[in-house]
Amino acid sequence: MNRRTMTVAIVAGGLTLSGAAAAIVPAAAATGPTPVLSSIVVPRIVTAQQGHARFLVGARLSTAARLVVRLTRVSNHRVMKTVTTSGFHRAGRVFLLIQATDTQGFQLPATTYSVFVGATSPGGRNAKAHTAPVTLTYTSPRGMLDWYTIPNTTFVRGNLGLHMTGGQVVVAVHPGSAVAKAGIVRGDVIESIDGVSTGSPGGFQRADRLLPAGTPVPVVLLRGITTLTKTLTAPPDWVATSNLASPMSQAAATKRFAYGFAVATYDISVGKLLQAGRIIGTWKGANSTTSLAQMARAQLAVARHQQSAALAFWIRAYRADNSQSLAAFGEGLAYDALGNDTSAAEAFAVAASRDPDSAPASAYAALALEQSHLPYLAAPFAKRAVAVDPTDPNALAATGIAQIQTGQRAVGVVSLERGIVQTDDATRAQFLVSRFLEPAIP
Repeated sequence: MNRRTMTVAIVAGGLTLSGAAAAIVPAAAATGPTPVLSSIVVPRIVTAQQGHARFLVGARLSTAARLVVRLTRVSNHRVMKTVTTSGFHRAGRVFLLIQATDTQGFQLPATTYSVFVGATSPGGRNAKAHTAPVTLTYTSPRGMLDWYTIPNTTFVRGNLGLHMTGGQVVVAVHPGSAVAKAGIVRGDVIESIDGVSTGSPGGFQRADRLLPAGTPVPVVLLRGITTLTKTLTAPPDWVATSNLASPMSQAAATKRFAYGFAVATYDISVGKLLQAGRIIGTWKGANSTTSLAQMARAQLAVARHQQSAALAFWIRAYRADNSQSLAAFGEGLAYDALGNDTSAAEAFAVAASRDPDSAPASAYAALALEQSHLPYLAAPFAKRAVAVDPTDPNALAATGIAQIQTGQRAVGVVSLERGIVQTDDATRAQFLVSRFLEPAIP
């Protein structure tokens, strides 16, 4: 889901999936007797934020097999969801992350379900299945802000004629959105949301993630030289977002380079790569060498799966403005995608130093070091991430892995599982399962 902010778009990447395929073997190579399922793990109660519920189902396989998990609503015996692994897992511990949605993608009702866990060998032999109950309960939903913002760097401030650095500059607001109804307009600089400072990209990301839906919250902003407080009631984040094409065009019509940068990155976020490329191609002279220009080129390269080119642009962006935490973070993601964990850890550490409010920056530094089997170097970064935001899923996962790798397996598994089930990126979550969780449990 597009959260309408460049900050989130940049940091929404995951670490490489080099370990994710290790648990799967080709059908042709997997032969053997009838599989046996044991050590079944199904949570009795799942309490999660409405719209973001998921849980882990675990089992131990005696031989290679494909795992099947089926959820049946107890009240009417209706099958609500069936998940089957695409390949055959090797013998050993297996976990599946189950999204609490039905076959159409709608959230499952809060009630009790019967969880069926089965396994099938490559030759078609079925294991003795197991069933267990799970009860889903939901907390209040997360809110969504239907706007597009960019970080208020020193360059952005000068280019737009603003009176402060830090915070988030509102670039586009849909006329009928909750943001518009609150009286927030293009050019406002957001300083805090519901009491959470948005002075840095990391702080803004945290405020965005913690925003409640359906609850009036104060938004402190600077308009010109005047500080204002607006009251905003955000809709749930599963509501369809408004099309910002028209307000983005209005921003571009101002001919301000910073707004043009925002339009280009917005187009990248919604898949309009050709359109974004045309905008970037018009940048000439001094504007074309700014950190913003390099960051836009980097994001376009990432969208085109050109990681080497993206890395070069992230490096140029950071050199053009070494206060840019997002440029350093993007550099870390590019190094990671290219398999260079050491350089990735260094870049993430720089991002964390430039933005102490960013829990993901410290957590990603820890994760890169953990992938390099350097848990004692990773632990301080994981600790810092949790100190910044104890609810951040990246921080929880990094902390759990550090604990596992330093001999605290029991508490580490609990923290890692919490991080996995709270991670919205399913591909990233599965990587954490395959690379760290499954090997940690005998």
